[in-house]
Amino acid sequence: MSEPEVLARHRNEVAELVLRRRPGPPPVYELVVDGVFAMDSAHTETERALAELTLARLDGDGPLTVVVGGLGLGHTGRALLADRRVARVHVVELHAVLAEWMRAGLLPGADLLADPRVRLQIADVADAVPALAPGTVDAVLLDVDNGPGFLVHQGNARLYQEAFLAAAARTLRPGGILAIWSADPAPALVGSLSRACGTGEEVLLPVRRDGREFDHAVYLGRSDHSKP
Repeated sequence: MSEPEVLARHRNEVAELVLRRRPGPPPVYELVVDGVFAMDSAHTETERALAELTLARLDGDGPLTVVVGGLGLGHTGRALLADRRVARVHVVELHAVLAEWMRAGLLPGADLLADPRVRLQIADVADAVPALAPGTVDAVLLDVDNGPGFLVHQGNARLYQEAFLAAAARTLRPGGILAIWSADPAPALVGSLSRACGTGEEVLLPVRRDGREFDHAVYLGRSDHSKP
């Protein structure tokens, strides 16, 4: 595999982000955070599955309001917008530079940010999601780090703990979904989501990459309206 070209580099008070591109066709965009590979545009199935699994569990014809923790490379957002029921996608992203790179054309995604259904909030998910009004959204999707067992930033551990999950669950309408992407299986999240939402479910997603086979995972909790 050819060496990637560094397109942009940005350091803020939280992390260093590096945007790289490998030649195509199609070109492959890679995001590296503090020296740790975070994601690329070559393998997007599980990011899209986070949206698709959530949407499959939401009843009715909409309109749906969905909160997404983490802009990433935009694949989860695009999968949500492909569903005609989705009326609003509220994206919470810590790193404003990701949106700047998209709008500047360094990274595909300007179309996503220009969609009138999308609202981008630059904030920490740990603060922004609990601040939402109770019972106002249909789904909260979290893809902020690599999961509880492979954290890029140790401060994100709180996003997988029950206090935050319970706060996120309170924002859901009855029957709403709280979904979490994880780079590795983290079965303890099933119990955590059950206690926060009322139910918990694990979906393993087989992945083959660089000659290796392993599982990513999506964890889903459905809001039980009888919970306080």
